[in-house]
Amino acid sequence: MVIGIVGAGTVGTVLAQTFARGGHQVLLSRHAGAASLATRRQEFDPNVRFVEVSEALQQAIVVIAVPFEQAPQVLKQVDDYQQRVVIDVTNQFTADFKKIKTAPLTGSEVIAAAATNARVIKAFNTLPPEFMDGHVMGPGRRVLFYAGDDVAAKKDFAALVRPLNFRPVNLGKLRHGGSVMQVGGGLGNTHFVQLDE
Repeated sequence: MVIGIVGAGTVGTVLAQTFARGGHQVLLSRHAGAASLATRRQEFDPNVRFVEVSEALQQAIVVIAVPFEQAPQVLKQVDDYQQRVVIDVTNQFTADFKKIKTAPLTGSEVIAAAATNARVIKAFNTLPPEFMDGHVMGPGRRVLFYAGDDVAAKKDFAALVRPLNFRPVNLGKLRHGGSVMQVGGGLGNTHFVQLDE
């Protein structure tokens, strides 16, 4: 699978390494351009390639890992996502960590409105970055909450993350599950482990 990631900060970096470790080809991008990542080459698996944002946005799976305030503008660079999957890992904070109000929409509904004709999955945002690689101390799998409005996309997402040592837990649609997962929804910064039975 080829996965485009927009955003090469802490979250984008961890997810690039996580998906690459799972054998996926990762196209990592940032607003300053592919060349701006060249000095970081040694940080990444050979499966990670640096590209421009426009190329990352064209992949079958796109991870949007930029600040929430920037995400809609970034996503609108594509006129029609043609039912491709966009994974929203954002949280509704400003750069100085003030909560951004989006009511009556959830944050992921704002993202979905900007990503025309995309199938949006909300995921990873409730995990601290150090747990986004799926590792656990001891036995078990890292619980990964996710939400989305498209049943097939959610099944594909769950199949994508299970081999990375995640236990995906479907919280329903973006309206309900997304509201629980977003800032102030009750699941922020949570990390659970499911032990093998």
